[in-house]
Amino acid sequence: MSKIRECKKCKSNEYTNKQLIYDDPLIDKETFLRRKLRKVYNLKQDDFETLKEFGDYQERFETLVYNLVFETNVNETNAEIQAFEEKNKEKIDRNKRRLDDDQKWIEDQLRDERQMKARMTEHMETDARDKENATAVTDTRKIMDELRDSNVAAEVILDRERKKQIEKELEEKEEQEKRKRRNKEMLQTRKRAAENMSFNTVIRIAGRAYLHQDLIAGGYTSALGCSRALFEARIDLFAF
Repeated sequence: MSKIRECKKCKSNEYTNKQLIYDDPLIDKETFLRRKLRKVYNLKQDDFETLKEFGDYQERFETLVYNLVFETNVNETNAEIQAFEEKNKEKIDRNKRRLDDDQKWIEDQLRDERQMKARMTEHMETDARDKENATAVTDTRKIMDELRDSNVAAEVILDRERKKQIEKELEEKEEQEKRKRRNKEMLQTRKRAAENMSFNTVIRIAGRAYLHQDLIAGGYTSALGCSRALFEARIDLFAF
């Protein structure tokens, strides 16, 4: 199951022919093999009688991942994986349809987040409807008062209010179209950024390696002693 498939024609394998996700190829390889191996080693804690057995199972999984990443005892490792898959086939198939505690927690968090967003949306829509209804009632009262007290013909007043309503609807429709265009442009921008994003290996140019030098008390070095000896040996040359 964890063996990387190889093309019979070009001899390239499933891993080397894929696009890197991380900067470090070793990390990318480990992630790829770990995800692939998890499809077989998907047993849960309740599949073991004791906690120690479950811990040993997890430690063995890490050892198998290490062997595949660094290509250590590959044949023996693949044979062990195949034997484990055949022995625990029923449990593996059953656990493919189960969620572990972490996955259940994530599902609960996502469900709570969706419910919270739904409640907030409903609350905002209710507030908007209440404000709209209140505004409509106020506008209706103003129109009624104007029709009662004004000398302007009723047809003129009603026609003016119809125009205001039409203009308001057009403005709301235009605002919705602008919002849709902005969202579409944002999605296109993110898509272009994702397509142009590079995950190739970064070549780092390093400087000179650090060389540690032990400190000497008083700053005295052997070069000082040698210079003094040479000076004393030739001091007579400076006497004339």
